[in-house]
Amino acid sequence: MYENFGRASLADICDDWVIFRNLEPVDKRVPGLKQSFYDMELRSEQIPRKQDRDYAKAAVWFVNKIQQVRGVRTPVGELLFLGDTLFNDGQAFINMIDVSGWRGACFIGAERLDQAPATHVEQATISIANRWSALVDWLHSLKALGFQLDANTAVVIDIDKTAIGAKGRNDKVIDRARLAGIYRTMNAVLGDDFDQTRYEEHYNELNRARYHLLTADNQDYLAYICMVLNTGIISIDEIVREVESKSLDNFEQFIRWVDSRMMINPTAGEFLREVHEAVNGSVRIGDPTPFKRFRRQEFISTMEHMGNMPDTASVQELLENEITITEEVYQLALWLKERQCEILCLSDKPDEASRPHARVSPDLAPLHRAQTHRVGVDVRAALRNE
Repeated sequence: MYENFGRASLADICDDWVIFRNLEPVDKRVPGLKQSFYDMELRSEQIPRKQDRDYAKAAVWFVNKIQQVRGVRTPVGELLFLGDTLFNDGQAFINMIDVSGWRGACFIGAERLDQAPATHVEQATISIANRWSALVDWLHSLKALGFQLDANTAVVIDIDKTAIGAKGRNDKVIDRARLAGIYRTMNAVLGDDFDQTRYEEHYNELNRARYHLLTADNQDYLAYICMVLNTGIISIDEIVREVESKSLDNFEQFIRWVDSRMMINPTAGEFLREVHEAVNGSVRIGDPTPFKRFRRQEFISTMEHMGNMPDTASVQELLENEITITEEVYQLALWLKERQCEILCLSDKPDEASRPHARVSPDLAPLHRAQTHRVGVDVRAALRNE
């Protein structure tokens, strides 16, 4: 069913038109949030999350600026959005359409081979499919509806579990790389006192919807909370009790709790205090990626899982051990790029987990330029018929 199409990078489809969580474009011909938040009609340079309306304002501004830099006089009038989650990607798409007034369509994919192939439509413009190869049928429907699919069209592609590590097919390798980054960080901070088994138990318990008021579904928050639990200065039973009683309902409150426990526990390690102060400082200024030490290790682990398998590896071995490019997304993006569509990879993935750090990982390529295998279903013949 799946094939190995050789090696490539995301830059083949998007060049340097890539924007990660900090909303600072990789291609510096377009200024970022810090410099242009006023032009974006935002209240401050604080970084919004992907489902926020302010994020959509910034994204629409970026799309229009990129169109200018590309030298395309035709204004953007159509938006295609490819993602893997209805909550984040679907909401970002809805907000962008609302902000811009463009015509648009969104594809949300997740491979579910235990189900018969199916696509259903949400809110008239969002197609949710259980096969990534359904992208071709989606494109056919757009043409039937009169979408131009040319220089007037902007195509926004999510990265994690969409362009790479296809959800339902290859996404577990992305999760494994993140956990490897967490464990490296914990070993560096806690040393021999790090209890990986206990950490995994706490992580699995707290990585659930019932704790989202505390964790905000933010992996930085979750990793930090589990690190604190590993030290024993706060217990999982205490957290569960406080959450159930609604006495603990946000991460800032947890930070203050750790402050008070560390004051009465002077034996807490130096590295733990250092990490705590760094996280606390980032939270105070509204940085959604406060646990930067962990994210930098996640980047290294991610790069270790891209292009790491030999070309002779079987497709199954690639999907189990390497973060691969989703071939159907890759082929569709190349087809759209040939028609002069604007291609932008837009991701809520932290910059620290996506780009090398001058001190920690200076010799690594950024995520979008890392060579890795392309795996999926060949849809080129169907695209040629469009």
